[in-house]
Amino acid sequence: MAATTDVAPQLRKALEGSLAALRRLADSEMPAPVVQRMHQLGERKDTLADMEREEYLALVSFWKSRTLEKAEAAVALQRLRDAVPDLVKAP
Repeated sequence: MAATTDVAPQLRKALEGSLAALRRLADSEMPAPVVQRMHQLGERKDTLADMEREEYLALVSFWKSRTLEKAEAAVALQRLRDAVPDLVKAP
């Protein structure tokens, strides 16, 4: 396994920037108002008006894709941690 001192400076900067972005995504949380609205709509999902149903379905879709993105970011961080342990500090 190569030490990060062997990695070209540009690659190191790129990795550091990518790590920061991955950490932000992996650690991100949905804004409280979004979570609250989704729960409000979800509690009444059987009686929602058409526009509310569309809003609820959009929120659920967004929630699912965001959850997948967070999981993918966590996996990518772990892979980088395994590949370049002296660059990626454990949380």
